[in-house]
Amino acid sequence: MSKVRQIIETYIKNTPSNSVQRNFALWLKEERNEEEKNQILTELWDNLDIEANPSTEKSFQKLQSRIATKTHRANSASVFIRKLFRVAAILILPLLSAIFTYTYLKKDTVSTEEIKFIECIVPNGEIRDLTLPDASQVRLNAGSILVYPEHFGKTRAVYLNGEAYFSVAKHNKQRFIVNTADMAIEVLGTVFNVCSYPDSKSSSITLESGKVNVCFEQTGIQPEILVPNEQISYDRSSKQVKKQTVKTENAIAWTKGNIIIQSMSIDEIVKTIERKYNKCVYLNSHRYSDEKITMKLDNEESITDFMNILQNIIPGLQYKIESDKLYIY
Repeated sequence: MSKVRQIIETYIKNTPSNSVQRNFALWLKEERNEEEKNQILTELWDNLDIEANPSTEKSFQKLQSRIATKTHRANSASVFIRKLFRVAAILILPLLSAIFTYTYLKKDTVSTEEIKFIECIVPNGEIRDLTLPDASQVRLNAGSILVYPEHFGKTRAVYLNGEAYFSVAKHNKQRFIVNTADMAIEVLGTVFNVCSYPDSKSSSITLESGKVNVCFEQTGIQPEILVPNEQISYDRSSKQVKKQTVKTENAIAWTKGNIIIQSMSIDEIVKTIERKYNKCVYLNSHRYSDEKITMKLDNEESITDFMNILQNIIPGLQYKIESDKLYIY
């Protein structure tokens, strides 16, 4: 076994301290053995068994089986960075801080002694609020991960996997950037919603107030500027961008615990149920694949209320709830 492989495998198999994470990131940054590092990390990713086990489900409550976050404007040669974010959450967490540290070092944003990343993980069935180091407020939806530095440098950069509602504190000389798998949203001070779950067919940004600039990871798509009550959606299959005027209150209804579903497929509804009610949903029929469903539920309505409304919308639909499992027939 080569020295490079030994270092990487040892790091992944253990729970590293902050200092080890920083040193690992510095080592990744070195140009020496860069090709071998990329090859080994990509190979490890390809060979990992990322199927969730009972421990994963218990710890993260089926949070996300895969992470699709990408670093913003990372070194284009480092393909492994983009791939590693798709490893199961239970395996990737020790790597998150190291890779984000690596990205910061590439950009020379802060000194190595100051870099410490915080991971906020929200299980299914919960919504959480947090205050960032710059006093910006964030509300995180169920099944989401937000990673951010303990102290911001020249740029206020955070990394989102899931859905979040941001109220950004205004700092004229310090950009605020939300990085997701598909795009980077740059603001100075504003209020907006970002939805970017890795298992969804699309991602979106909805602006409530202020102005944001949206840059896309997909080559060839021009940046877009949003004004209040506008939304940009990115279709991950077609690679197409759609910009439209929307009712912002619908996009942020989840922040009050409400659910607004608009022309959603049964597969998308299953994911919504899993995140909202922390249930493992088994869809045992393909009869509903052509259905497009629109419905609204208030925060106090239970999963039984949800399913009863769904039964009224889709004739013939049956369901059964057993503990933390929901079966749809």
